[in-house]
Amino acid sequence: MSSQLFNVRAVNFPYSVMFLSDGPHISSQHIECFPFMSWPDGRPCEIINMYFIDIAHTTTGETLKNVASKLTHVVRYCWKEKIAFSALTDGDFHELSNRLISEKSNRDPQKSVRNHNTVRSILGQIISFLFWYNDNFFLFGDAKLISESSGSSQITVERHKNPYTKRFYFLHRAMPKPNSTDPKTPIGSPIIEAIEDAINELSLLEKQPEPFRRRFQKQPMLLSAQLEYMRARRKFMVWLLKRTGLRPSEMVAIDVSLHSNILNKRILFIPTRKQRKDVAPLREFPITLKDAGVVQRYLLTLQKYRVTLAAHNSSNHPENSLFLSASGGNVEKSSLERDFARLVVAAGYKDTRACISMFRHRFITIEVLVHLKEFMRETKKHERNLMTHADYISILKRVAVKTGHSSIQSLWYYIDLAWAEINVWGNVDKAIARHAAADRLSEQLRELKHRLNGKNGTGRERKLIEWITHELDEILGQARKDLAPAT
Repeated sequence: MSSQLFNVRAVNFPYSVMFLSDGPHISSQHIECFPFMSWPDGRPCEIINMYFIDIAHTTTGETLKNVASKLTHVVRYCWKEKIAFSALTDGDFHELSNRLISEKSNRDPQKSVRNHNTVRSILGQIISFLFWYNDNFFLFGDAKLISESSGSSQITVERHKNPYTKRFYFLHRAMPKPNSTDPKTPIGSPIIEAIEDAINELSLLEKQPEPFRRRFQKQPMLLSAQLEYMRARRKFMVWLLKRTGLRPSEMVAIDVSLHSNILNKRILFIPTRKQRKDVAPLREFPITLKDAGVVQRYLLTLQKYRVTLAAHNSSNHPENSLFLSASGGNVEKSSLERDFARLVVAAGYKDTRACISMFRHRFITIEVLVHLKEFMRETKKHERNLMTHADYISILKRVAVKTGHSSIQSLWYYIDLAWAEINVWGNVDKAIARHAAADRLSEQLRELKHRLNGKNGTGRERKLIEWITHELDEILGQARKDLAPAT
């Protein structure tokens, strides 16, 4: 029995037909990742699949996969309890909630598989599905499967409105209390530096497990090339996250062929996800000549690795993919996220909140801060009480162009962060410049350390290198504490 109840495939769904003089014209939506749900015994779950088809035009393929993942829980529950969706009650909701909360991890029996927020999200998606089921298939007279009115339905929920997005959502009494809902903070510089150090450490031959090295006994050059490419890929991933705040799904979708002339154009062409369009629209992200040099160096390293793979009879390396796996295959969003999680653990932050999305928060915070300061300088509005709602909308719209947000509603939180940092930093222009310079110096220092360690040298020379880098790290660390934003 498969642990996953749905299979993903590419499909085309027709959604409108126009009859013109030259015949019918059919418009279709292409979905690259459409999930097909099955019951645990392998039979198709037609009702769920009909739901996916009905909502497909409002989502992207990745969103549908997330919906399918959440709905697998209600499919398993109904199959195990031998009940239909139409027979679900408030009691079933409480039972399902308890099972989701109490399930323990196979790796660590002391830890739960999911936190309360995840359970609430799963139950919320099930509620959305049941409302759709109620409207389309529930035929029990005046009775309802689910509603907001107590006593008139099998399942009773409450409707609430999100004050930021203005969207409505539903809550059920079986939902556990949410975990801390504090927004994620920007990732801290000490964590970034530790991750960059871990990247260098993980690329050293002597750090590789013996079984792994034995696999390459007859191909030492391939092993060396693989380790160097993985180091370059991880470093470039972190650089992209810091410099652009991209979503992981956007990073893996960047087309290399569009950046062959990066030194002259100095523009990153980024596919904007979460726009619910058949083809992700490209947004242009201007960069400096120095940044273009970073991109160019990585692209040269990427091409060099492709040549090495080809020389070792490996043809599985997509030409337009920005990130390749160690074996040369295409890297998916989930793989990139898992790799980052491994880097966080290797950096010594196993029990610390650190994820890719925190780089995005870091980038957006700095962008809002810069645009806010620029607006204050142009309008002479140097106090917060002089700013209007329209002023903030103007600022956030400019930021949204870079971040790829279709709506500015989710950016309002960063206004408060930006004001807090202005109040702490005072002269924010110089502070931002110093902060960026410290970042660049830190990156260059680590690159130098990696190169020196890769060369043959005496133990005395290595100790001197270690001492110099340690002293400079101490200096940079104190400087960053002085510039640390008040989040």
